[in-house]
Amino acid sequence: MAYVRTRHFCCCLPVRLGVFLLSLGIALLGGAVSVLAWMEVTKLHENPLPKNDEISLYIHAVMFSVLCIVGAFGFFGALTKQRGLVSVFGTMLALHLGFSIATGIYTLYTLFKRSNQAALIVCINNSVDPTDPAAAVRCQNGFKYLKIVSIVSYCLSWLIELYAVLVVTSYVKQLKEEEEANVMHPSASASMSSYYQPNATYAPPATQPNAYPFNQPSQAYGHQA
Repeated sequence: MAYVRTRHFCCCLPVRLGVFLLSLGIALLGGAVSVLAWMEVTKLHENPLPKNDEISLYIHAVMFSVLCIVGAFGFFGALTKQRGLVSVFGTMLALHLGFSIATGIYTLYTLFKRSNQAALIVCINNSVDPTDPAAAVRCQNGFKYLKIVSIVSYCLSWLIELYAVLVVTSYVKQLKEEEEANVMHPSASASMSSYYQPNATYAPPATQPNAYPFNQPSQAYGHQA
């Protein structure tokens, strides 16, 4: 079989390992976050949210549920070296990235657009001592940190997902090269099986000390059969 160059990511690690680890991490992360998000959805009747926040929560839950399924495709594709599954994983991951960017921008937009004053009042009223002036400061800082964490988490997840798409694309190309090499250069055992292999048996040499036939007693002069 012809040699096919192994592609790498992070300078020295094979891309198959990268797809395996990334898909496993994506499946576990997507599953964990989606479970938490759907748990929050079930609590909406007890703790209602503004309409925009409710829509954002549903989108968040659906997106990470889909991400878990996408990761499962990549995991089994890398495990079995099936180019079809890995290719589907890469395509779905790219589509998910584009949709995630769009929904993330919408979520951040609603986060910055909503009235902080109403949310601040709710936060102060739910604090241990609503009359404490420090409660308002803590709530204001909490909203500020929430916005910073949201921006950082979304941007970081987009960068990781983009890098995952590049690694998966590289692995799909490697699998394609391996398949083409197997077609053009079949293995030696498969190529030799079509030729006739003679089965010859060789007799061992004579073990007598005098191997010349006319020196045997049966060939001596005067011997009677």
